[in-house]
Amino acid sequence: MVEPFGASMISLLLSLLLSATPGVADGGIVVAKGQRFLAELARTPREQQLGLMHRQSLAKDRCMFFLYEKDGNHAIWMKNCLIALDVVWIKEDGTVVETSERTPPCSPLLGDDCPTYGGTVPARDFVEFPAGTLQRLGLRKGDRLGWNLELSDGSRVVGGAPIQDRPARRKKPVS
Repeated sequence: MVEPFGASMISLLLSLLLSATPGVADGGIVVAKGQRFLAELARTPREQQLGLMHRQSLAKDRCMFFLYEKDGNHAIWMKNCLIALDVVWIKEDGTVVETSERTPPCSPLLGDDCPTYGGTVPARDFVEFPAGTLQRLGLRKGDRLGWNLELSDGSRVVGGAPIQDRPARRKKPVS
């Protein structure tokens, strides 16, 4: 029996998709006030430009870490952002030097005339959290974050306040 062209094409495409090796994305853990966040990493200019644009939501245990090689005045804007965010700017040692709480999305009516936030003091990096995180954790200037990030090439960026290992979970005895 001869297979119809469509079915064989679908089989071929499916096998190609399944055999493709997925790229490993940059990411890791950020810790603020004892709370762990799964972090996405923005380190290239393009990734930093896109940031969290077009996201419908950001889970309360997630964040985006914007990694820079040197200190600078890293202002942000909220163009094409659909959700409000809390943002902290940090020094190389993880000390929070500036914050912006419940930073609102920019109205599409403003086009490219969106306001900027932060970047008024030099900082090495900044981290975007879901709106309300700073208030929920009591996070403010002078506090320290810690991070352990893995880059797609397998290298690690570890910094800020030391991250404590989670205690091992005790197994319940089998009765």
